[in-house]
Amino acid sequence: MCDAKAPDIAAKRYGVKNPKEQVTHLDEAHRRRIRISAGVLFVLPVAVYLLVACVFPFVKALSTSFVSEKGQFVGMRYYLEVLRRPYFLIVVRNTFFFTGFTVLFHFLVGLGFALLLNAENLKHRSLWRGLQFLPWLFPPTVAACIWILMYHPVYGVINEFLRQAGLGAMARSWLGDPSLALLMVSITNVWSFYPFFTVMMLAALQSIPEVLHEAAVIDGATKWKRFWHITLPHLKPVILTVALLDTIWTFRFFDLVWIMTKGG
Repeated sequence: MCDAKAPDIAAKRYGVKNPKEQVTHLDEAHRRRIRISAGVLFVLPVAVYLLVACVFPFVKALSTSFVSEKGQFVGMRYYLEVLRRPYFLIVVRNTFFFTGFTVLFHFLVGLGFALLLNAENLKHRSLWRGLQFLPWLFPPTVAACIWILMYHPVYGVINEFLRQAGLGAMARSWLGDPSLALLMVSITNVWSFYPFFTVMMLAALQSIPEVLHEAAVIDGATKWKRFWHITLPHLKPVILTVALLDTIWTFRFFDLVWIMTKGG
């Protein structure tokens, strides 16, 4: 009698029809706890690193900005002083120009080279793809030094080319002219980092099913229509992601500007 009633007792206690189902349920719950614990252990080192390397310095810097050199609380005084300075709006305008110009041309140049490198009739594609990423390999300091020499008013290659082409009147001190310095630094930044867009666009282009283009060709679609209605929609998620990352990185970029112009 006791053995016969055992399933009924288990059913009343655990709310299942069969004790074996309860064992299975306990096994699944145990495995779920193990997976959660493993996930926490994997994430914990990264979380500790971000806390120590990012969160703590940010909180420390923020709290320091409200305190004077003598340790007295001054509130928003330093922030208000920055806003009142006459060159504050100029700095903001230059920052937005530098960011907008470089991100736009990173995208245009990167997409253009990605389309060229993805062409089937391109010979030695592996070689060209390898050479394409050379600017990205140079550290910002090295890239700045290279372009400083190219922009040099006396022996720079740009002015020398203009003189040889009979356009010596256009030669000038590219970094010494306040109206051109920011543009020249922006062009240098475009050259240095457009390969990042190229490699991302190229990977996205190779993931587009070829059958879509073949069907479009059969339907009589031109190259422009195939690009606009097939290629670009497939690239949209990658473009948005890369543009967002590039905007963040460029907005806080410092190396090239300081090395090439000393800040102004």
